[in-house]
Amino acid sequence: MRTLALEFWRRAVDSLVAAFTEAEVRLCGYDGAIGDGDHGTSMLGGFRAAQKCLADEPAADCGDLFRRTGRAFIENVGGVTGVVFGSMFDAAGQAAPGLPGLDAGDLHRMFAAGMAAAMKRGKAAPGDKSMVDSLCPAVEALRAAAEGGEPAEAALAQAARAAEEGMGATIPMQAKVGRARYQPGKGTGHVDAGAASVCLLFRTLAQAAGSQ
Repeated sequence: MRTLALEFWRRAVDSLVAAFTEAEVRLCGYDGAIGDGDHGTSMLGGFRAAQKCLADEPAADCGDLFRRTGRAFIENVGGVTGVVFGSMFDAAGQAAPGLPGLDAGDLHRMFAAGMAAAMKRGKAAPGDKSMVDSLCPAVEALRAAAEGGEPAEAALAQAARAAEEGMGATIPMQAKVGRARYQPGKGTGHVDAGAASVCLLFRTLAQAAGSQ
């Protein structure tokens, strides 16, 4: 089963900075419809902080890279976004100690751990209109790919497609977490910004892996 080596994940952080730079305004727009409108800026700030941290001191292994990305979010991004996404990356890294590369099974194990952490810190479950609604189907796609013996790049491509479907499913949902839960209509008719960020995360990783 083909793995994606540490050097890929180092470059992937740069790809994520570029992707979230391009998407910052769009993500803020999603958030502004049902929240405080700063989600895109927060996500970009987290990835930029991780990029700087990893440039100053290169990661020793894949788990270290994910853990330090998580810490960068937690320490540099305010509000729920920093805590939830930071906890996701940190837990994912803790599930992959010392690994020089990641296969589909590693990716499933890591993002399953990250999902559990995000759900705990964000107090969100599937159907609550949150990033979990995109992350859960992505994790399930990683599981299926790993069980099917797919290489890591195929697993990421399948996760990206599942995350996009999950993001779209948030549009008719009523929000049960976040500021939108206090609004009339509870955010129905709008994409959840966190789910959109999870979708962009997996899409960017899949594109980077496919271009190798």
